[in-house]
Formats: sequence, structure tokens, C-alpha cells
Amino acid sequence: MDGITIRNENREERRTIENLVREAFWDVFKPGCDEHYLLHLLREVPAFLPALDFVAEIDGKPAGFCCSSRGKIAVAPGENLEVVVLGPIGVLPEVQGKGIGSALVERTLTDAAEAGFGAVVLYGNPAFYGRFGFEPGEKFGVSDVSGDFCPALLVNELKPGFVKPGKFSEDPVFMIAEADAAGFDTGFAPKTKHAKAGQLFLGGGVIRPTGEEDFETIFEIVNDAASAYKGVIPADRWHEPYMPREELRSEIADGVKFYGYYVNGLLVGVMGIQDRNEVWLIRHAYVRTACRNCGIGGKLLAELHAGAGKPMLIGTWADAVWAVRFYEKNGFSIVPDREVKSTLLRRFWRIPERQVETSVVLWDREV
Repeated sequence: MDGITIRNENREERRTIENLVREAFWDVFKPGCDEHYLLHLLREVPAFLPALDFVAEIDGKPAGFCCSSRGKIAVAPGENLEVVVLGPIGVLPEVQGKGIGSALVERTLTDAAEAGFGAVVLYGNPAFYGRFGFEPGEKFGVSDVSGDFCPALLVNELKPGFVKPGKFSEDPVFMIAEADAAGFDTGFAPKTKHAKAGQLFLGGGVIRPTGEEDFETIFEIVNDAASAYKGVIPADRWHEPYMPREELRSEIADGVKFYGYYVNGLLVGVMGIQDRNEVWLIRHAYVRTACRNCGIGGKLLAELHAGAGKPMLIGTWADAVWAVRFYEKNGFSIVPDREVKSTLLRRFWRIPERQVETSVVLWDREV
């Protein structure tokens, strides 16, 4: 793209650049982002390299940014190779794909070489950074600090023969505290976090009971995920929203206790459990549409099932074959006798007769 100007960042524009970085990284690797807070901290540590702190402008306005710091490759006890650590690097969403990021990378490599550095290291997409001479760290015998060869750990050797096998590490400032990052973010304009397919965090998280503060998020997740039922379950059983707030409140008042799967503080999946004396019922198991097929539902079910101590029953729509398969994969089986199924639904659930007719029950053992 013509008209890109690369220059060093000015101190008086730091807040503007932090906001640019926030916009560039929002919802990319996780719901929300921390990179603007990392930049805020990084500028104040000795490892920061001001000469490699760049802003990309289009028509005189900041559109992209990257900075660098000093890192090291520990090649032997007491022997470290100093390298440039590139990042964070980001471009405003509305001008991505126009060569701005490429221009920032190329400028960094040129200036780092002129400054006498032997290598630049980063964590990034090999398909993108490979165009600039970055290669997998494993080729050089360079692992992360744990000794693992991560595919995203990339090395660009500026001086042939400079890089030796060893363990790469960044400055400790990169290990930021999530709570501190969240607090820093409150100083910016409010922005909604979203869970999306492909975010690096998915598959890892914390399971804990939900609270009253989660009510609106539970309502959102239930109705987002339940949209899969539309056109599948009997038409007379579908309505929008699938579960109104009043019904959700009623279910909670009736003893349904929701557990949530939280990643970076964001609730992405819920599963309710209800004590019916002789049995436990699994009620309202839903995962955000963008986060499906990441093992979240299975982890919630395993957590609740492990502590059950008595038979567990699950009711779902007979036509929701994907839900039935999910529970079967996780150790439950369909109650084979139709009369037994109907008896269980009438005994332990409070649902309309029409729902009894169109549902199945799965159990982990006979009741």
C-alpha cells in the first residue's frame, strides 16, 4: 500500500497508541485483550528498545504499531545470546491486509540488523512471518523456556551462524497479571468481549459455580446455543427467546444450580444440576456457539458427574441427535423403554406433557 510512513513513537501519543493496540488485538487471541497493557508496562523496563518502537501512519494518522525488547537464548549455564523480541505488533482492523504490518516488520528487521543484533525472535503465525525470513525455532534448536518446540516460536537469524541451540525467554514483564490487565482496561472506552472460534485460549479454563452477576450472560449463552434447535425440534416447542428471563429465574428458584466454564474471566459455557432426592438431573447444558467442539461441554459434564454420588439423569429433545450423541460419548445411555422414560420425566421434571412426548432421557445407571 502506498502512503505508509514508519516513524518512532512519541511519548505524548502513548495513550493513543495503546488504544490502537487495544483495537488491533481485541477478541483476536482471547475475549478482549491484554496487549495494550503489556505495551504500557514494556516501555518502562530496561529491556525495552526505544529505537525499535515504531508507528505506521496513513495520511498522517496512526494505523499500526510495533515495538521490540531484549530477550535471550540460554545456550549454556551462564551463557546467553541477546536477541530482539518483536512484539506486540498490531494494525487497526479497518486497514488490515494493506501491507502495514509487513512494513513494520521489514523496518524492524532492517534497523535491528543495522544496530548489530544477531537475531530477532517472536511468537507468531509461521505462514505470515515466514515471508520475512522467520523460521521455526526448532530448526535452530531453540525451544521455549520449558524446553518445548512451539510451532509459533520463530527465529530470524540476522547474522549467519549467530543462533545456537538453547531456551528462549522474554523479559519477565511479559508475564502480566490478568487482574491488573483488567483494571488497566477500565481506563479505556467500554468494549464488549466476545468468544470466537480460533481464539488460542479455547479448551482451557476454570469451572466454578456461577453467581447472580452472571445471570445475563447465562441468559445470552442459553439462547445463543439453543438456536441450534430451531427447525429441528417440534415447531410448537420452539419460541424466541427459547428461554425467557422469567423462565430462567424460575428454574434457578426451583433449585437448578448453574456451573460455568470461565476462560480469562469470560463465561463461555454453562451446565445446570438439580437435586431431586434419589437422582441428580443435568439441566440446561449450553456452550457459546463460537466455542463448540472445544471440549467445554465434556469438561463441565465430567466435573458434575464426578461428584454426583447417586444416579444422574439427562433429558433432551429426541430430535437433537447431536446432543444425544454427546451424552452417549460421555458414558450415558438412552433409557430404552418408552414408558420408563415417560415415567421418569413426569416424576423428576416439571415440563409440559408435549415435551414428555418429544424428549428422551439418558442415564448413567438404571433408576
